[in-house]
Amino acid sequence: MTTVIFNPVEEYEGKLQQLHRENTTRFFDKLVETSGIDIAQNRETVRLYDQYRENLAKLKRKLNWLRFLRVLMCITLILIPLVIWKTTPRIRQLRTEIAEADQRVEQLLAEANNQMLPLNRLFTDRDALQLIEATVPLLDFADCFTAAQEADMRINYDFTGYEDIEQSTLDLLAGHYNENPFLFENRRIHTMGTETYHGYKTIHWTETYRDEKGHLRTRTQSQTLHATVTKPKPFYNTQVVLNYCSQGGPELCFSRDATHLHRKGEKQIKRIVKKGERKLRRKNDKALRKNEDFTSMSNTEFEVLFDALDRTDEVQFRTLFTPLAQTNMVELLLSRVGFGDDFHFIKRNRTNRIISTHSQGRQINLLPGNYVSYSYDIIRANFIGKNEEFFKAVYFDFAPLLAIPVYQERPVHSLKPIPDYAQLYALKESEALANAVDCSYVVHPATKTQAILKSSFVKNEEGIDEACITAYSYDIEKRVDMVSVLGGDGRLHAVPVEWDQYLPLKQENTFFIATNEIARGKQIFARRNGLSIFH
Repeated sequence: MTTVIFNPVEEYEGKLQQLHRENTTRFFDKLVETSGIDIAQNRETVRLYDQYRENLAKLKRKLNWLRFLRVLMCITLILIPLVIWKTTPRIRQLRTEIAEADQRVEQLLAEANNQMLPLNRLFTDRDALQLIEATVPLLDFADCFTAAQEADMRINYDFTGYEDIEQSTLDLLAGHYNENPFLFENRRIHTMGTETYHGYKTIHWTETYRDEKGHLRTRTQSQTLHATVTKPKPFYNTQVVLNYCSQGGPELCFSRDATHLHRKGEKQIKRIVKKGERKLRRKNDKALRKNEDFTSMSNTEFEVLFDALDRTDEVQFRTLFTPLAQTNMVELLLSRVGFGDDFHFIKRNRTNRIISTHSQGRQINLLPGNYVSYSYDIIRANFIGKNEEFFKAVYFDFAPLLAIPVYQERPVHSLKPIPDYAQLYALKESEALANAVDCSYVVHPATKTQAILKSSFVKNEEGIDEACITAYSYDIEKRVDMVSVLGGDGRLHAVPVEWDQYLPLKQENTFFIATNEIARGKQIFARRNGLSIFH
């Protein structure tokens, strides 16, 4: 039965966490049954493999010690002939034993891999997603991000960012929650900053002085001069963000930042709330004097801890944050069951963005490579453990949204119709595929930095999207500035400072995107989400 989640923290702890573990275990056991592998046989092979590998390591340590001892004795010129006569046969014997043990280790590893091959072959890119769908039936993950869903999000839900030349999609995962579209995106972001470069020059000079007896003398002085120059430099970072579209609060905008309240004690929280209440009163008074649209809620604990005081519409804010939503949000912020208050929440009209600390750097999806091994026990631990971690990360990215009951309502289908597009796949999907291609095929040959790849649609023929991939990057050339610095000799000196000049580059290439079936037989550069990119 597909029901909404009324309390995200309570339902995860009391039901969903255990349900997902059971679903994952049952799914894995079914795969094992289908594979027909002999678990006992594999465990025995792995036991022998571990035993021989440990023995091999011991033999190598003995060999290294004997070789070190022989060299040491020879260096100290102590009984060189006797040392060589005694140690050389043993070293030869150890080398023979190591070669035999190494061969046996390789044989056992190959045997164990062959035993697990039927199981490893059954894993797919969608296993982790199917398990989450089974645990939270209102969640539906799409095979790929289509141009139609991207257009729906843009036209009906105020989704932006697809045209931003300063960011490029590295990976993504699209879908719907009770027909509300969402998009997980791992993106590379380019910003221009500055770098300070340092240069040094040592100078010498002779000076005259009088000693304690009044005689004139000379002495040589030296000083290392230091100069700096500050120049522009590009910086790149990655960010995982959940974009969630909902009709709730269509004109409302607000933002709040993670403050990690869950790490604080009860007394600290009370002090934070008390201090925040004084801030609220001042803001209320100011709004009253200037006739501004702000009135704090009676639940000051929620107001202070959620801290979305930049909201643009009081009525719509209250429509979203009902008493239940306020209670849910406070519990989520303070709870240690999940990740607590580790999320930024940005609402821009009908698009909501969740950027959580726990999701930065994580995979958007679990792939077969996360599970495969030569050992049944390792495979089982990988599959169950990594899927539990993945579910927890995904669920608590959604949790701030699930805390608001309005966001779980099915959208009213009185939205603007989506035009028929020849384009099949979203531009962000093209970018993700292009970013998976070896960079030598995409960027300018002179590139010495990371690149921001942007995609534009050209045409579609017979189920194949033609896309122009534009790569923005930089060449780097060394430059030297001569900076005048006053020395201890009273003169100005030119100090050389070497710095890097970043020269913008742009490269355009044409690629084709289609399903793996259509792309079969082509020169494929990368695959993901059931799609291939090729020439």
